[in-house]
Amino acid sequence: MVLPRLYAMGMWRDLLYETVIQTSDGNFTLPEAEAVVQAMLDDDPARVRSRFHDYRLTGRNSDGSTLAMYGLVDDGFAPTINELNPAKVYSIIVEPIEPQTEIKRTSSNFISVSGLNNSTTPELTEFKTNFETASTGISSSSIFTSITEIKTGDSALIHPVRIYANSVTGGTTEKLKLADVQAANSVTSYRRYRIANSDNSAAKTLRLLVKRRFKPLINSYDPVYPSNLNSIKHALLGSVAEDNADLDRAQYHWSICKQLLEEELDAYRGAAKPTIYFDPSGSGTRTPNIM
Repeated sequence: MVLPRLYAMGMWRDLLYETVIQTSDGNFTLPEAEAVVQAMLDDDPARVRSRFHDYRLTGRNSDGSTLAMYGLVDDGFAPTINELNPAKVYSIIVEPIEPQTEIKRTSSNFISVSGLNNSTTPELTEFKTNFETASTGISSSSIFTSITEIKTGDSALIHPVRIYANSVTGGTTEKLKLADVQAANSVTSYRRYRIANSDNSAAKTLRLLVKRRFKPLINSYDPVYPSNLNSIKHALLGSVAEDNADLDRAQYHWSICKQLLEEELDAYRGAAKPTIYFDPSGSGTRTPNIM
């Protein structure tokens, strides 16, 4: 496939977008994005740090919190969009995503959710469901306190479905979104970042510039990114040349592909281009004995 390779080649015009995330935890996940490029945390600019950044400098706090001076720290990948509260128990619910109103009947697809149960000594448990009959939703009898893996079967679902964790405690219902799935033979993973929120109660608002994550094209209405058809054409020709061991021709097509994407990005930026200014007198002050 050439599209994942195009995603990895750069931050092209169609691959960056803005999103807003609110969280009251010490971390957050990106539901549809691969990485954070720039960030605003509660209307203040925040640096984005690499994984283990605080380990290398100061280590982690004893309570597992993140120091505010580090901004956003990469925390790898998580199997779900939201984490379960270990003090509660949850059942799993699978529902269609609007505008669909039911999960279509098919016997060859399944969703498997693995995690820990609420026994005295937590044990690995699994909820596995198929779609032999059409329904408006499927719920599990299994109880979970944490989720370790969500995977799909050997064929793609007809329409995407959404997986929730549902908890009823003291008359209060909590419904957490876990994942959206459709592709075959896939395991869910979402990029997670840590932030400073020691008491895990203060609501934090993040305005993020993020890079889009590659999503397999399954439905006829799925958008194609990048949308530059000429670059995709040269990428396909380069991939065919590589399969035929024609490395010179492959290198030519891939270089033209990248050039087309760079030209498109340059035209899209308009006047907003990086500019370097040289001030011989220094930073706004006079430098003695300068010639």
